Amino acid sequence: MKLHYFQASCALAPHIALEWAGADYDLSEMKRSETRAPEFLEKNPAGKVPVLELDDGSCVSQVNAVLQYIAETWPDAGLGPGSNGDGNTENRHAVQRWLSHFNGDVHTSFTPYFMTHRFADSDGARAEVKAHAAEEIAFQLGVIEDHMAGRDWMLGETRSILDPYLFVFTVWAGFMPDRLNAFPNLKAFNKRMKDDPGVHNALKMQGMA
Repeated sequence: MKLHYFQASCALAPHIALEWAGADYDLSEMKRSETRAPEFLEKNPAGKVPVLELDDGSCVSQVNAVLQYIAETWPDAGLGPGSNGDGNTENRHAVQRWLSHFNGDVHTSFTPYFMTHRFADSDGARAEVKAHAAEEIAFQLGVIEDHMAGRDWMLGETRSILDPYLFVFTVWAGFMPDRLNAFPNLKAFNKRMKDDPGVHNALKMQGMA
């Protein structure tokens, strides 16, 4: 099994989940130009990472699907409440709700900030795009900041596949001028994650620690 990734991309989330699951896997670091090559498009026609290439040659793509695949394949790791038949409907729905929110709202808010060239041509227009994106990022992080009050993990006392994905957002926010200074709960979460052995291993393997 092989995880195809970019350094510091959302593929860091399933990378951490694989570490938490105790999975046996290899890594394949990609360049962005390589994701549009025919051989990679056979793995994921959308030309994106992460892609988890299984031993039989089939592939799982899109971060939400890869995270859920890991939770279901290694149920003893307890990363996906409800996926192992424990009947926890409330937590199962919470996982789906937050994964959708992360992917559809939070993740997409960062794209125009770090990839302004996709949205504007002139320097002035790019500056405006970046400023508006920063406002949206702050709003979205604020929603999660409020949710994390009094919590160690997204689901409370139990870690799940949500936490590696949230960690990615805190890493990205660390590249912004204000970092996480306005979000003490997320700042504490980021530190808690970095202190975790599995997270440290993933960061080290990606050259980020």
